[in-house]
Amino acid sequence: MTRKISPAAFVLAAGLAAMIMAIPLNARADMAIGPRAGLDFDSDDLVIGAEAELGRVFGEFRFAPSVDFEFTDNTTTALNSDFRLYLFNLPETGLRFYGSAGPTVFFYSAGGGNHTEVGLSLVAGLSIPMKGSSRYNVETRFGFGDIPDFKATFGILFGI
Repeated sequence: MTRKISPAAFVLAAGLAAMIMAIPLNARADMAIGPRAGLDFDSDDLVIGAEAELGRVFGEFRFAPSVDFEFTDNTTTALNSDFRLYLFNLPETGLRFYGSAGPTVFFYSAGGGNHTEVGLSLVAGLSIPMKGSSRYNVETRFGFGDIPDFKATFGILFGI
């Protein structure tokens, strides 16, 4: 069985690589990566994946890509290319609320074939500090277009 890379996946991967390379070294101080898990409320599926925060790219916006996997009758993969903005902090707690937006490419298999859908994700999240530069992220993701509409995830980001 031969798998071909869809043009949308190739463009997304090339774009992500270019954006990561464009991040200035001094903006990479807050970089972190880690696992996450949650629930897709549209299909009641467990979601597992990984997320990263790769530093500032446009002023205060940070590039925060992630990948989610769902294992059901139809195996699905979502690639999210979010741009995160920390909105405000709760004084003396270290808690930071953020919003993110960006394109999402959704791959799934159904009816004996592979399908690719593209849409926009909007995210509302909360960053909870741990020791050092590590932190927890709790977020809700709203999808627009042909991608799932509502997910909630919990992640642990480890500073790199």
